[in-house]
Amino acid sequence: MLFKKVIVLTVFFISAIYSNLFAQALSDTLTADLEEVVISATYSPITIGQATMALSYYLRDADDIASRRAATMDELTFSLPGVSISNRENYALGERMTIRGLGWRSPFGVRGVQVLLDDLPLTVADGQTIMNMIDPAMVRRVELLRGPSSTIWGNSSGGVLYLSTIPERDAPMLQYRGYAGSFNTIKQELRFNENIGNSRIYGYTTYFDTEGYRDHSAARLFRASVGSQHQLSDRSQLKFIANYATMPKAQHPGALNAETSVENPTQARQNFVDSQAGKSFDQAMIGASFLREFETGLLDISTHGTYRDLQNPLPFGYVGLERLAGGVRATYSFQGFPFDVDIGSEIKIQQDDRFETDNINGERGDEISVQQTETVSNQAVFTRLTLPLTQRLNFSAGLRADRITFEGEDGLGTDLEGSRDFFSLNPSAGFTYQVHSNQVFANFSTSFESPTTTELVNRPEGGNGFNQNVNPERTIGFETGIRGTNQNLRLQYDFTVYLMQVRDLLLPFQTETDGPVFFRNEGKTDHYGLEASFQITPNEFFDVQLMINSLRATFNGGDLDGNDLPGVPNEKFSSRFPFRPGNQVLSLENQWTGSYTANSENTSTNPDYFLTNVQWTTNSIRLTDTSSLRPFISVNNVFDTRYNTSVNINAFGGFFFEPGSDRSIQAGLQIDFN
Repeated sequence: MLFKKVIVLTVFFISAIYSNLFAQALSDTLTADLEEVVISATYSPITIGQATMALSYYLRDADDIASRRAATMDELTFSLPGVSISNRENYALGERMTIRGLGWRSPFGVRGVQVLLDDLPLTVADGQTIMNMIDPAMVRRVELLRGPSSTIWGNSSGGVLYLSTIPERDAPMLQYRGYAGSFNTIKQELRFNENIGNSRIYGYTTYFDTEGYRDHSAARLFRASVGSQHQLSDRSQLKFIANYATMPKAQHPGALNAETSVENPTQARQNFVDSQAGKSFDQAMIGASFLREFETGLLDISTHGTYRDLQNPLPFGYVGLERLAGGVRATYSFQGFPFDVDIGSEIKIQQDDRFETDNINGERGDEISVQQTETVSNQAVFTRLTLPLTQRLNFSAGLRADRITFEGEDGLGTDLEGSRDFFSLNPSAGFTYQVHSNQVFANFSTSFESPTTTELVNRPEGGNGFNQNVNPERTIGFETGIRGTNQNLRLQYDFTVYLMQVRDLLLPFQTETDGPVFFRNEGKTDHYGLEASFQITPNEFFDVQLMINSLRATFNGGDLDGNDLPGVPNEKFSSRFPFRPGNQVLSLENQWTGSYTANSENTSTNPDYFLTNVQWTTNSIRLTDTSSLRPFISVNNVFDTRYNTSVNINAFGGFFFEPGSDRSIQAGLQIDFN
């Protein structure tokens, strides 16, 4: 009831602002520009004022980078509207992410959402995204496109999460940060940044080790990255990036039933322990981009490649995968016309050598059930037009065509059933209207999401080949809102309402306890909601940041008609209060997540929960002329709330719940060398 009152007051507040802005527009000819924040999550960078779609961004300041644990991505996105990330307390599965309810079905990794790290696509051709490559502590900038975005990024773009670790040019030459804390966790980080003439080189290396909150949930991760930028001339630039991550250990404790998740949340499922369930992988990524400005426009060509080696023992078997993936993307942005035109094309290729055997005490067995090579190719062409109709009104439209093919080569000497071929055409259109330092926007957009190789290979009838009975799901969406600033109130705000429908829904199901997850297309879902965020900065010592998210996603038709979509919170609220008394820096954060269902039948519910986190650090303490020190303490779940951080959707036997950790404390220090 309290949440509904907050929503009503929020709508009233924004309506008042909305009316007042138009009253000012009629009576006053003065104009003020928004801060020129450039968004890179679109294929051609744009400023906030040009964006016809709902978007959010989070720029981490030095205090946040120094004091935040940042072990998982939910710590960086909890205050952004539209997105929900659960850390699962399970590095073998990785974070679970949804944007406006899209991506809900994922049993591991991320589906339905495009993720980029320093311009490297972590989402491969078939739509899978593996988040383990990301060290959240290294991320300095977060951008989020909150609606369907296949016009921009193609397959599996129900939203876009763009992350940047690139430091500012004046960042410390060398920076060390380390901490230790609860659950025998230790983290070591080293960043570097050097400017050499017209070039610069930067990067990081990190080590993370934990025994985990739950039994059989230990993990060890090593990550490294190096990048460089070279100014070849006044009109051209060359960039390189290389990332590497290895996870030699990530134990998988399994999900629990409702009773055990309350009475003994640290417990691991015995069959997961006996089978040594978990994951290990090595992954390397490289990328390069070339930008060249001509008299007629800007050419941007980028290429990337990925190698991944995965070993994944599970209770039902042992899965191995060796992946080669990559692609090339080229865009040309025309200049000098009364309007802006971008054209481009993209090719993505993915090859997976997959096998499945029996599991012998966590080792590969001799009984081979699946052995095949899967090849996915994605070719696309796209264009976007931005046309200023008046000084205040801008119109934008785009169109992208994608063709995706799945082919398999059998390794067992049996017939491989069928290849798959999908085609999708995705339009979008929208406008922005400038009112002083504020924008009204509206946007129509679409997306599609093909089944991934894993979802096609897991066939209820067993054996090699691709499931011939599952097809892509498709989304159409409409959103409108207002965002901007009020200098008198020192206020920044964003208010959006939206409506989406997903057709040919991909629905996960199991046929036995702890067995593989299969998929089928079943009906439609309707998504509609409200997103609002506010930041008030009364002075340089204090901030108030608030986020309200209200979403209803329901099945439309069939046996599940009217049921809520599982794994998707209907309401979320967050607040953040950075406070800087004297030389001290404090941050108090609150997160409330409403209850949500764990299965499509809506017979089991994950209760709502409220979490409070606190970070403390100080201003830099000068050690020498070229070095400084900052100690910090981070406390998560201050009030020791018992809650489940995520659910295993539609799990057989009621094993839905993935418990979140009790109160945890981390303490450490950061040292800068200039």
